[in-house]
Amino acid sequence: MGELAKATSTEPTGEPGRRAALLDEQWRIGPKMHGGYLLAVLAQAAADEVSAAAGHDVPEAVTGTFLRAPDPGPAVVTVDVLRRGRGATQVRARLDQDDRPCVEAAVVLAADPRVDARDGDVSPDPVTLTPFEQCARRPVETDDGRGPLPLMDVVDTRIDPASLGFLSGRPTGEGRIAGWTELDTRETWSPIGLMVALDVLPPASFDLGLYGWSPTMSLSAHVHAAPAPGPLRVVQWVDHLTGERMHETCRAWDTSGRMVGQATQLAAVRR
Repeated sequence: MGELAKATSTEPTGEPGRRAALLDEQWRIGPKMHGGYLLAVLAQAAADEVSAAAGHDVPEAVTGTFLRAPDPGPAVVTVDVLRRGRGATQVRARLDQDDRPCVEAAVVLAADPRVDARDGDVSPDPVTLTPFEQCARRPVETDDGRGPLPLMDVVDTRIDPASLGFLSGRPTGEGRIAGWTELDTRETWSPIGLMVALDVLPPASFDLGLYGWSPTMSLSAHVHAAPAPGPLRVVQWVDHLTGERMHETCRAWDTSGRMVGQATQLAAVRR
């Protein structure tokens, strides 16, 4: 199920608002399912539940709270519609496994606006990066103690050389990492796929010399537009870090230079 659309799909169970999911082990970071992937599963289930009735199938905003890490395999997604409006539908989606809640998300769904990229778009210019072809792909196997990164088999992620100092013990101290990301199948990133792209870079705390694991506690992703074909350029930085908590921000631009999404997350810091 390397294709993202297949890996995030769910099936109706016959019970209203309840859908069956199969969490694909390829979308893992170490032993844990990738947080952006789990958010994409919830966003897709929410869109499938409401789009036929309202025409709202684009997740404009998704905020997920991570309660416990599910394992690869069967899971259940429950979707509750909170409000149906002309311009948007708000829902609550929860992923359970073995009758235990794992991730809960608030989702705002809307119709694809089909707005031209040059029509009133006020957003930051894309970051300057070394060309995609000149950046090395992140490996699946690492030596940092986190174990294998199966996600790197399905998501071609390439960090800009200027952000790679942490690998040799020479972080810049800026708390900033930038690079490229593209699906291994070369399919175009979808709005729902942006949930993955906005959470794919290593923790920006690595660039501060803090190399411990940083599990996501809360992740909020906003989708601005459906990306153009090709790799996304992404940048992630530390907004605030103290004690055992870190706040990060991520932005993504497509090949047209348009900012297509942004995200913020609260993560734990394992020093």
